[in-house]
Amino acid sequence: MSVLAGSAFALFATMPISSRPRTPPNLISRRRLLCGMATTAVCAPGLAPTAAGAASPLVFDAATKKAFAAFTAGDYSRAEHEWREVSTAFPNEPLVWINFGTCLVILASDEMTLGVKPEGRAAERLHEALSAFDAAERLGSSDALLLNSRGNALGLLQQWGEARAAYEASAAASPRDFESIPRSNAALVSFELGELQAAERAASQIIRRDPRFVDADALLAAVRWKQGDVGGAVRAFERLCQEPLFCERYATADVVLGRWTPKAVDAYRQLLKEPGIKLALKDGGAGLR
Repeated sequence: MSVLAGSAFALFATMPISSRPRTPPNLISRRRLLCGMATTAVCAPGLAPTAAGAASPLVFDAATKKAFAAFTAGDYSRAEHEWREVSTAFPNEPLVWINFGTCLVILASDEMTLGVKPEGRAAERLHEALSAFDAAERLGSSDALLLNSRGNALGLLQQWGEARAAYEASAAASPRDFESIPRSNAALVSFELGELQAAERAASQIIRRDPRFVDADALLAAVRWKQGDVGGAVRAFERLCQEPLFCERYATADVVLGRWTPKAVDAYRQLLKEPGIKLALKDGGAGLR
């Protein structure tokens, strides 16, 4: 079973991005995203071992029941322990390694200060997560969702070049309703590396291909502001504010904190201080009153 077919596994999304629900996936906190993307994976009904000669589905389901329950309850330390046990019992199951890696990334993100290169246990967890993802890939899982997750683990380690390569590979392998996620992540890495023109081109391309992916409007505004194009930044932000709900959500940097790269977050904070942005927020927010 491929990851794409069997689960919804992505660091920065938990549902199709083109549907633009009232509470869009690109507004959910890092922790909820990390949790939500794996909840579908580990709780999907009908999971069955895929390796030749593996135990029956009933045996596999029984072995993973505790891991499912711990994850659903939000006990990620316990879930990590349980998936570690399951990976020993079922080392040829890619979904097991994916879920194990997911738990490790969640715990690592809780143990580190975002924007600061992780050390100690957080770094150890992230490296172990990458090893888990490698194991899943060796067993045949190499689709867009797994590649995006690898990129995020590398991004938390601030291995930006490798993270971008993983995001670009994910985008190349992505179905149309997922590709904006890794494309946006790759653009954020370009921002972090100071490649602002590349980040602007990428954000603009996302908007053209997926005009309902509102995070790209915010990113485009931030990267234009960083380049000194205040007028262009305001125009991009005004587009975001055409819908009052999104205008309200993007009124503070909290919406990007923990999801965007450190330099992009800092630029967004500064962007929000611009008089033209404040006016756009005031006008856009009027639609909610």
